[in-house]
Amino acid sequence: MFDDNDRIIKEEFEAIKADIIALYNAGGKRTSGEFENGLQVDYRTDGATLSGYVYLAGRIAGKQPPTKAIEDWLIQKGIQPIEEKMKISTLAYLIARKIGQKGTKKENHQYVYDEVITPERIQSILDRITKINVTAFINEVTVAIEKLVTNK
Repeated sequence: MFDDNDRIIKEEFEAIKADIIALYNAGGKRTSGEFENGLQVDYRTDGATLSGYVYLAGRIAGKQPPTKAIEDWLIQKGIQPIEEKMKISTLAYLIARKIGQKGTKKENHQYVYDEVITPERIQSILDRITKINVTAFINEVTVAIEKLVTNK
């Protein structure tokens, strides 16, 4: 019974991870592969935990993000300054400053976790596990009743 539960949990969490990566990549946000490499599933005997980056939800105004990260992103995306004399590092600084001042636009945020890990999907996983556990319980009760009946 527990082996079946573990198998189902592993299958489902690996499928969730694959779906998150596929949705993320389909959204055109992929640059370095850091997002998908950062998604980790930790398995325990009583369940599993999926962990990863939360930066897809955007950024509120306040602290300026690191300019180097923006510069790397610009290079990976092949984005160049429109003014000939402007360096890519200058463009990165200006973008970082603007994000620090105004945050990012909500309409550009990607909610891959919410789109993949839905209440319906969670219920489907619970239904699969419950079905196995109920069947195992019924089998155990049946064996116990048979033992009681034959021991009389």
